[in-house]
Amino acid sequence: MVWQDMMFGNDWQPGTYAFKQNIEAEAEDQVRRLRNHPSIALWCGNNETEVALNWGRRGSLPAEVKFQMWQDYLTEFSGILNRVVARLDAETPYWPSSPSADYEQTGDKFESGDTHDWSVWHGRVPFTDYEKHHWRFVSEYGFQSFPETRTVESFTIPEDRANIFTPVMLAHQKNNEGNSIIHDYMLRDYSEPKDFASFLYASQVLQAEGIKIGAEHFRRSRPETMGSIFWQLNDCWPVASWSSIDYYGRWKALQYYARRFYAPILVSPHVEDGEVKVYIVSDKTTAEPGSLRVRLMNFDGKVLLEETSAVDVAPLASKVYFDWPLKKLTDAGAADTSQVFVMAELTSGGVQLSRNLAYLAPVKGVHLKPAQLKVESTGAKGSYKIRIQSPVLARSVYLSFGNLDVGLSDNYFDLLPGETAEIKVTSAASLDELKAQLKVISLADAFATDGRPATVTAAKH
Repeated sequence: MVWQDMMFGNDWQPGTYAFKQNIEAEAEDQVRRLRNHPSIALWCGNNETEVALNWGRRGSLPAEVKFQMWQDYLTEFSGILNRVVARLDAETPYWPSSPSADYEQTGDKFESGDTHDWSVWHGRVPFTDYEKHHWRFVSEYGFQSFPETRTVESFTIPEDRANIFTPVMLAHQKNNEGNSIIHDYMLRDYSEPKDFASFLYASQVLQAEGIKIGAEHFRRSRPETMGSIFWQLNDCWPVASWSSIDYYGRWKALQYYARRFYAPILVSPHVEDGEVKVYIVSDKTTAEPGSLRVRLMNFDGKVLLEETSAVDVAPLASKVYFDWPLKKLTDAGAADTSQVFVMAELTSGGVQLSRNLAYLAPVKGVHLKPAQLKVESTGAKGSYKIRIQSPVLARSVYLSFGNLDVGLSDNYFDLLPGETAEIKVTSAASLDELKAQLKVISLADAFATDGRPATVTAAKH
């Protein structure tokens, strides 16, 4: 579904009669052009113009000037554009601005309207601060990452890739403080990546994990919070940005993560109030019978605690279906919370609907083991399968193929100890070419441990 903004944003519009006639004619043309697309769910008058009345120097304008600006605003965005949509596309709702409460007072509880939450990123607060907020609808929130190495190589030469603060890397960054913000958050949640390529990869995991915290919290908060849209989908040039898909159409980690945390049914384990609570959130309109399996495991795959229960997932709801007191986990052998995790899996008819992992310690205090990944590649004629195993927990497993163009069924996924992940690959390249270019790493490999790279074993087929 598409939230379709009119093309006004972040600044005030003229209030002349000629301008008002102009935007009415333009709006009529655009609504007629787009109205038959079934994906359009909402027309929005502008982006951040309403809240921009008090930005910067506007806040000190004379009262009579601000009053006239506000009258012009109401005429344009709750008069002209609203009438055009009502006349030409009456079945689709119109909303004056993003964010807005449609001129209601929101108050501390935010009973109405949508919000742009930039406490994370611009406010530099921890990702977990998302969980302090219970907006009605979050129409903007986000965090930046760098694109993958292949994309960065398209606008750099080797000396530009010494670090993320070289002149060229800074030039390919819209936000003046962007690279330093990414770096600050990186050191807050992880440590310094061991080299430039590792920083690019780790920045994508950082972005995806951060937005995941927000997205899952907003979904768990249903019906108080009824939706969220992260900023942003794509790029207009190769750059570090808030996007989940880079300029060349290459998916970042966030795009793969979003397919999971925005899935119609989400299982979301969360540590709160001295317990691990397992939520299931459903956007489906009918109930879904399933089986919920919850395990406490260490990074070597030892199961310390396990329970499975039948559940009937309520439609259009968020509910806690399972909980473990933290003391129960400690008694089961989880005294060192830096070495264990909880895995919740929801299946129906033998098909996995959702699975999700939760740490018991802050991310900074979790000490992942370097994964010793075993990789097998098979297939022919453009259709291939790659099977990956690890004896230990491997977070955000990332497959890359150098300069080859490939399509992947999944990437940046978690691999449990001893399990086999099977990734489908489509490419015009041969199997031998894929094997020659294939590189597989996990999150632990991005950071220095004993100075040695992770071991990757490629089986011959």
